[in-house]
Amino acid sequence: MMKNNPFWKYFGFISILVITFLVIIYQFDTFKPDILLSITGFLYMAIATIGFYFLSLKALNSTNKMAFIQLVMFNVIFKIVGFMIIAAVYFKLVHPQQKFFIVPFLIIYFIYTIFETIFIYNLSLKKS
Repeated sequence: MMKNNPFWKYFGFISILVITFLVIIYQFDTFKPDILLSITGFLYMAIATIGFYFLSLKALNSTNKMAFIQLVMFNVIFKIVGFMIIAAVYFKLVHPQQKFFIVPFLIIYFIYTIFETIFIYNLSLKKS
């Protein structure tokens, strides 16, 4: 099931893309002090995306016709609030000196969000 599932192929590709992005961007001294924030964001988004994928499979097969839409709304709120909390805690504890410390963190968020939106949309079309 996992081997032939396109989710894992695309998720792996996106994750390699994000890791490559992080390796490249952290060659610049401007971003080096804040690598912990980006690694945390990467792990958070990767785990949340996998969790959302498995939950969406259940929701699509649910007898509750609103389960999938409710899950999507919960997922959006969960990720936005989670990212805000991670960024706020990091800012409070580390006091980053660079004003662009949040940029790689947000790029990770957008990459995974775009991937997830496209993939889950296609998954919902197959179910319809």
